[in-house]
Amino acid sequence: MFYIHSRPEGSTISRYESLRQVQKTTGKTPIELQQGPDLPLELQDTWDAFNSLTEFTYTEIHNFVSLTGQDLEPWEVKAIVKLAKYREVQPTWPLK
Repeated sequence: MFYIHSRPEGSTISRYESLRQVQKTTGKTPIELQQGPDLPLELQDTWDAFNSLTEFTYTEIHNFVSLTGQDLEPWEVKAIVKLAKYREVQPTWPLK
């Protein structure tokens, strides 16, 4: 389990959720959030497409590619479809 997504003992929210609330309240990004890992450059197009879509059918992905001119490799399309299954799922901690 990643430390930032774990819940301190007795807490009902994760460290990440707490830090996001601090960011929202103060308007300043806590250092812990600033030091997160960067997404590798080769995954940026895949992540951008995933976050731009609201439906994750092959037809919608095809339409996205046609409209944006963003060329996705077959493995990227498969990754987007697989990730979509988890888009609205809230993780249960601790993970089993």
